[in-house]
Amino acid sequence: MGIDVLDWVLETQRPRVCTMDEFMYDHMDSQSEHSLPILYEPFDVQNPGHWGHRGWILDFLATAGHGKVLDFGPGDGWPSLLMAPFCEQIVGVDGSRRRVEVCRENAARLGITNAEFVYVAPGNKLPFDEDSFDGITAASSIEQTPDPYATLQELYRVLRPGGKIRLFYEALSRYREKRRRGGWLFSLGEKQSRVMLNENQIEQERAVHCGLDLNLSCQEALDLLTGGDEDSFYEDLTVAALEGAQEHIQGALICTLQHPSCRTLFSWMDKIGFEEHKTTYAGGWYAWALYQRLDEEQRPQDLDALDRYLRPLVEAFVQFAAPVEADSPITATK
Repeated sequence: MGIDVLDWVLETQRPRVCTMDEFMYDHMDSQSEHSLPILYEPFDVQNPGHWGHRGWILDFLATAGHGKVLDFGPGDGWPSLLMAPFCEQIVGVDGSRRRVEVCRENAARLGITNAEFVYVAPGNKLPFDEDSFDGITAASSIEQTPDPYATLQELYRVLRPGGKIRLFYEALSRYREKRRRGGWLFSLGEKQSRVMLNENQIEQERAVHCGLDLNLSCQEALDLLTGGDEDSFYEDLTVAALEGAQEHIQGALICTLQHPSCRTLFSWMDKIGFEEHKTTYAGGWYAWALYQRLDEEQRPQDLDALDRYLRPLVEAFVQFAAPVEADSPITATK
C-alpha cells in the first residue's frame, strides 16, 4: 500500500537532509510550467485564470506599495516582474541560484530594467541595511525556508517603519479533508528522476518531503514502478516495487518544512514587533470570482481597461478582514 512507501524510504535509505532549493527549485526551468500571463504567454482578458493573476498583482501593489519593493522568493519573477512597471524599484531575493538565473533571463527578455535579483543561501541574513524597503511581497515563500520565524525577522529588519509586507502562505489546514500523504515523479534530466513523497503533519504545521533518486527517466521509472499510469502513481506505488528497483536507486533526500498557520504567524509578528497585522481577502480570488459574474460584453476588452476597472475594486477588497481560521493572506505593518 502507498501509505507504507514513505516509511520504507525513511527507514532503509537514510535520506540526506537538504533545503528546498536542492530538493526541487534548482531543477526547475519554470515553477509555473511557463503558464504565467504576460511573463510567458499573452494576457487574455477572456481567461478567468488571467483575471485572477492580475488581481494578485493589483493586490500586491495595493498592499506593498509602489516604491522600493522586496520580493522574497520570486520563482520565475512573479510577482516582481509584473509589479515592476508600477514600482520605483523591485529587488527579488531567492535561495535557489537557478531561480535567480531564470528571473534575470525573464527580466532581460521583457526589457524590464528596474528589477534586480539576488541569490541568498537559505537561512542566511539578507544583504541589505535596516529599513531598506518601502514594502515587501512574499508569495508562498517563507514556509520554504529552513526557519520561517527567522526569515520573518529578517524581512521585518529590512522593512522601513510604516512599510507593509504582504504574505501569501500555504497553511496546511487546506489539506485537512484530503489525504495527508502523496507522491509523484519529478524529472532531474534525461536519465534521472526523483520519486517525490510527502506527508502533511497538519497538527504540527509541518510538511515532510522525501526524494528517492533513480538513474531512470520519468517514463522508465513510471513503467518500472507502477506499470505506467501517471495519474494513480502514488496509489499504485508499493514497497515491493521500490525494493525491485533497488539497483536503480542512487540516493535519497529529505526536507522538512514548517508551514505556519495565520494564528502562528500573528503570534510571531507580535514577538518580532510588527505594529499591526490583519488577514484579509485576496485580490486574486476576487478578480477570478468577478469574472464569473460578468457577461462577456461587460468585461473589459484589453489589459489597460481591465487594470482601470479592477484596481479600485481590489484596493477596497484587500482591506476587508477575513476570518483567522481561513488562513487568508496577511498584511503586516512595521
